[in-house]
Amino acid sequence: MPIKKSNDILILEDEPLIAIDLEYTLHEAGFETHISNSCAEAMDWLEAETPLVAILDMHLKDGICDDVAAILIERGVPVIVCSGASKHDAPQVFQTSTWLPKPATDQDLVAAVRAAWELRHFEK
Repeated sequence: MPIKKSNDILILEDEPLIAIDLEYTLHEAGFETHISNSCAEAMDWLEAETPLVAILDMHLKDGICDDVAAILIERGVPVIVCSGASKHDAPQVFQTSTWLPKPATDQDLVAAVRAAWELRHFEK
């Protein structure tokens, strides 16, 4: 099955309240989203879809999402890591990503997504 480009922003977050808050903030800013709450669920979604931007919590209940990040980066998807973890302790695959501390302000989140969205559209 071919992988189709999606206009969605992938939110990979295993804490339901945080995921809902991110989704609400991004919808209010005019973006469409897709939420996955595990690495496995995100990998399944990525079999058929490619988001324009991804927001990842690095540590999920089923492990570190470095495989998801690697696929996204390989496909040219800007990755925003929204995590309480330190960038210095993160696996190499996350080092070139934009980092937002958790919790991020709504303004910082939307600004990071807009910057990544515009970069993605500019590169096309």
